[in-house]
Amino acid sequence: MTASPVARGSFARDTAVMSVGTGMSRVTGYVRLFATAAALGTVTLRANAYSVANNTPNIVYELILGGVLTSIFVPVFVERMTQRSVSEAWESARAILSLSLVILTGVTVVMILAAPLIVHLYTISLHGPEADAERELATFFLRWFMPQIIFYGIGAIATGLLNAHRRFTAPMFAPVLNNLVVIATMLAVIVLPGAAKTDPDGLTTAQTYVLAIGTTLGVVAMTVALLPSLRATGFRFRWRTAWRDDAVVMIGRLSLWVLLYVAANQIALLTVIILSSKETGYAAYVSAFILFSLPHAIFSVSVMTALLPTMAAKWSERDRPAFADLLSRGLRSTAFIILPAALGYIALAKPITYVTIRHGATTASQANLVAGILVCFAVGLPFFSAFQLFARVFYGAQNARATALINLFATAINIALNFVLFHLMNVRGLALAYSISYMVAAVFAFAALRWWLPTLDGRGIAASIGRSLVAAVASAAVAFVVSRLIGGPVAPTFAGQVIQVLAGVAAGGAVFLLITSAFRMPEVDILRRFVPDPRAIRSRGRHRR
Repeated sequence: MTASPVARGSFARDTAVMSVGTGMSRVTGYVRLFATAAALGTVTLRANAYSVANNTPNIVYELILGGVLTSIFVPVFVERMTQRSVSEAWESARAILSLSLVILTGVTVVMILAAPLIVHLYTISLHGPEADAERELATFFLRWFMPQIIFYGIGAIATGLLNAHRRFTAPMFAPVLNNLVVIATMLAVIVLPGAAKTDPDGLTTAQTYVLAIGTTLGVVAMTVALLPSLRATGFRFRWRTAWRDDAVVMIGRLSLWVLLYVAANQIALLTVIILSSKETGYAAYVSAFILFSLPHAIFSVSVMTALLPTMAAKWSERDRPAFADLLSRGLRSTAFIILPAALGYIALAKPITYVTIRHGATTASQANLVAGILVCFAVGLPFFSAFQLFARVFYGAQNARATALINLFATAINIALNFVLFHLMNVRGLALAYSISYMVAAVFAFAALRWWLPTLDGRGIAASIGRSLVAAVASAAVAFVVSRLIGGPVAPTFAGQVIQVLAGVAAGGAVFLLITSAFRMPEVDILRRFVPDPRAIRSRGRHRR
């Protein structure tokens, strides 16, 4: 099976399909954030305990295996399919899955036993009775959440196999189930009688168990949803201990650099958790990060996922010009969406945050804090997305070392700035430090790629990004003005805040499309894929009749 080049129409279609799926996932994720804030608040003991415990499985999974499976597995598997038979590629996948299950199960057991120590490390800056109560609650949650990493591992391999076969739909829609289960969980916590309604830091036993079990069941549902599509590819799991398989050895060799990359990021995150927990601000940081990552997850990840299998194939075929062209296309397409999203966040941070989390247990001061954090994150959004794309490019060429070394340098800057800016700006400073570190990482990674890929069209990329930036600045300015004009008379109510956000986004979006269409930017074609063709709809209707 030889991967074919990604034609412009195919790339736009794949990106649009995945973006719709991821968009649904993120819309439900938006509702999940809404429900979580209503049930737990954002700067409360219970919210902090839940956030610390809920993020720990992700941290441990990424540190142990997650980064390896999401970044290296697809390029290695695609190479096996292009250079060997499909049956040999399946055997390699079975061996990798078997080994992953052994590792993740062992880690899960150890982490459940070590839960009190892990929580104490994250909350080391806290003291007093409230700190003890937060640690006890976080430890309880963590023991229920740790089995999630086994399902994350299965899901990552299933997603890799599906993406290698250019089956993108199921992995993009599966997280919707996770979000729906957690939304139902949060609604149950709100409806259940007891402490959560009267005490901003309290939970009843029933509410605690509902949170613990419901959150983990969401991850299970997300993984199980992938299995029918995986089975349709012809893959059948059988236990394999052929851990000297060439693919396993290759992944093991490359994983050392990926683990260095992930470990550096987790150390930086540890400093964030420790510092923000001083002000019970980690839940606010997480809420802002979820909003910040929304456009990246909807679009940038879709671009990377659509390109990665073909880039890996092109590198395997030693077609460097085609490899560089795919990178150029991915970067221009990413900038086209991410630049207006970042500036739009800066222009509309407060109304967006109020619509999202200013409900239930979340106060106005908590929402204002999240809005300020979001602005600091938004400054770095284009650089964050660009670096994630550059990292996938290096992984597609099976060069994990470059990404790890660049990230190590940027993470050192991030950690140093965390302490300096937290002292000056509180939790907002942690977000700004994150943004600055990705600015550094993106600049260094692009410089390395220009040297490594001489055929990369730097001038064309700069011109395209420049046009996107002009349109994005105009779009954000219009969004800000319209939002402020409408916000005066209507903002005090929730419906008014929704109108304020929608009007700002609609006005800004119209200006952006008008300017980019005037520039005749080919990236506009990707957006057109989201709009159904009326002729095609009528044709399908006649066919049904």
